[in-house]
Amino acid sequence: MSSKDSEAIEEVLVSPLSTILGEMGKSIAQTQRALDRNSIDTQIELETEESLKDYGLEATWYHIPEVDIELKMALSMGYEEERDSKDRVRGYRRVLNAAPLNASYKSLNSYAVEGSSILKAKIVSVPPSYRNVEK
Repeated sequence: MSSKDSEAIEEVLVSPLSTILGEMGKSIAQTQRALDRNSIDTQIELETEESLKDYGLEATWYHIPEVDIELKMALSMGYEEERDSKDRVRGYRRVLNAAPLNASYKSLNSYAVEGSSILKAKIVSVPPSYRNVEK
């Protein structure tokens, strides 16, 4: 593999930690939406199909109450340019980058797993907040 190929792979693997966690959160939300959509579609079918609607059946609803995440990662601190409206660099801000420890990353970077970081996160569903809405 050429060094150009390994640089391209590394760019894909290494991302800001906020991006990784954000994408994980979006994936969990998409999964919950798919579960909800399935329950809605099932309920509609139960209420509209002649052979089923007389039984008083209700769709089962599934809920993801919480997700525990544990990732073994290589963490590094980097800097990101901050630009003004005229696209001039005005400074740099720190960004915590993370790369998942998989075979590609370890072999490309000769990375020792013993030096990895373990990131533990818990995403928990909370009840919606209700606002007083005047009608």
